[in-house]
Parts: sequence; structure tokens; C-alpha cells
Amino acid sequence: MKITKMLKKNYEFRNVLTNGKYYAGNYIKVFIVKNNKECNFLGLAISSKLRKSIYEE
Repeated sequence: MKITKMLKKNYEFRNVLTNGKYYAGNYIKVFIVKNNKECNFLGLAISSKLRKSIYEE
């Protein structure tokens, strides 16, 4: 199984948004781009609406 590293830089997120495939659910949107690296990369972006609802409980 590959190691997973986090996306941190703005240009990394932009690359995924412009070149990736898009999947959407009720509460999540997923963008995927294939790479030929030794590890997977994961980036999380949470909307302010969802963040507020989590902290208001």
C-alpha cells in the first residue's frame, strides 16, 4: 500500500482542480488526478458552512 502525503501548496490544489476528474456526493466533492509517484497525495478543503455546523453541536 502506498504512503499518503498531504497537499499543502496552492499550486498543488490548482493542478488537481484543473486537470482532475470530479465526483460529487451530498456532503463531499472529490477531485482525482493520476500520478506516477511512489505515494498518494491527499488534500482537504472544507466549506465554511460545514465547518460551522460541526462546531455548533
